[in-house]
Amino acid sequence: MKKNYILKFTFLLAAMGMVLSSCIKEDFDENYYDPESSVNANIPQLFSGLLYNHGKQSNNTIFPRYWNMFTFQAPMLGTYTQTNGYYNNPGLYEQAVAYTQTRWDYFYTAPVASFREMEKVYNSLETEDERQGYLLFIEAGKIFLYDQTAQMVDMWGDIPFHESGQLNATGGQIILPAYDNQEELYHFILDDLKRIADYLADVETIAFYKTQFDRADIINLGDLMHWRIYANSLRLRMAMRISYADENKARAVAVEILNSPDRYPVVTDQFNQIEIEARGEQLRSVVGVNGIREALQGEPAPGFMVNELLLPSGDPRLRVMFTTNNAGTYQGLPNNLSAAQQTEMVASGAISRIDSATYSHNDKFPGIIITAAEISLLKAEAAERWGLGSAAESYYNGIRQSIAYLYEINNRNDNADGTSFLPKAPPTNDEMAAFLTHPKIAYEGTKEEKLEKIGTQAWLNFGLIQAYHGWAELRRTGYPRMSFVTDNSSVQAPLPPSRLFYPESERLYNAANYQKVSGNDTPTAKVFWHVR
Repeated sequence: MKKNYILKFTFLLAAMGMVLSSCIKEDFDENYYDPESSVNANIPQLFSGLLYNHGKQSNNTIFPRYWNMFTFQAPMLGTYTQTNGYYNNPGLYEQAVAYTQTRWDYFYTAPVASFREMEKVYNSLETEDERQGYLLFIEAGKIFLYDQTAQMVDMWGDIPFHESGQLNATGGQIILPAYDNQEELYHFILDDLKRIADYLADVETIAFYKTQFDRADIINLGDLMHWRIYANSLRLRMAMRISYADENKARAVAVEILNSPDRYPVVTDQFNQIEIEARGEQLRSVVGVNGIREALQGEPAPGFMVNELLLPSGDPRLRVMFTTNNAGTYQGLPNNLSAAQQTEMVASGAISRIDSATYSHNDKFPGIIITAAEISLLKAEAAERWGLGSAAESYYNGIRQSIAYLYEINNRNDNADGTSFLPKAPPTNDEMAAFLTHPKIAYEGTKEEKLEKIGTQAWLNFGLIQAYHGWAELRRTGYPRMSFVTDNSSVQAPLPPSRLFYPESERLYNAANYQKVSGNDTPTAKVFWHVR
């Protein structure tokens, strides 16, 4: 295979979905992370590079890296979702278009480009045995790609997908990709995830190819049951996300999955949730990487989350998420004050900060993909709305799982960067009993009040690390009910937007296709599932 093209105007080609990810080097655990460093590609290497692209690691959307967390996620999505503290400066809801451009480019130059190259190599295989053996990589790779694609739809709406990333596959012919209709793309992914789940349930692997898969798989380490769980859990997440826009489709998917746990298993506990475990020299979060320390150290705690939810209810998560202030208590940064007042409060030590042991100095902080708590809370919603199981049982399971996972992450901190943190003591049975019966938490009230509690706990579980899902769920459900100060200094965004602007490169270099979607390129236009 000839060396892939290194093109001067990467941003231009990314916007057209044409940037090509090259091949990758052998590194940690004999896996391959860097699609810019080799002239020879093979499917296992490309698969590893799809799951974690070391050459673009600061933009990685799974591990908490500096660029993605500090410049894109926290100041925009975290502000729109109130999952991190922020200052009421002029233009606080306006989008940093240079950073949204980079986030857009990352999708096309990393996941899409890596997968398209893997497809190209796969399609060039000469024997049926090879195609059958390496099909496992293609199908598992689609699960990861679909996860990333759904997130793009959630942020932008219509996006180029099926025609994107085809430059090398077409022998260098430039194709300006059309935008896929967002609803049709979601439905396509939902249906294809079912097909992949069925394939994984029935596939009989060949040892020669399975050994390569095990070595290349940095997420599930070759465990096909975990890939089945990933596919079905992602499908359930996406089904619930469209459930107010297309309730019949969503309910049918949820019924199929939840009534057939043997055929369609989902995440049920901390042992089968989907994450990239921090390990080795590259898959880590603090030492030797531009990671969570640079992104989150010293950041103020969010006002609503701490002051209105965690502190009043006695939530055990409070002490592993945030530090006490100089008075020895917890205080989030109020969002109804002027920026000057907020700055003074932070400078005086009156505001809690993000906990260093759990987050900013935790070299073993994982790359979180799907948690047990998320799935339990989705089950609770499905049960409350459609009678699929016990809503209360799933709701309480979700809260317990969210608490347990945060304490586990806190306990993973091995002080690799020279700190001396000790693990926080988990909540006692009495503490948990008092918390779960608090009026803000107890599963009681009207149907809508119960759904509000489910939605609030889902938002809290995503927190600052998964603010992109928190933003999606806040728009989908309307929960939790929070107030946002109107920014009268901004004509463009006096309040948080409903979607992100398309990047400038689309308007410049994919103009004909952009024109077809330009009517919806406003901050107040809504993604198709945003109907409440």
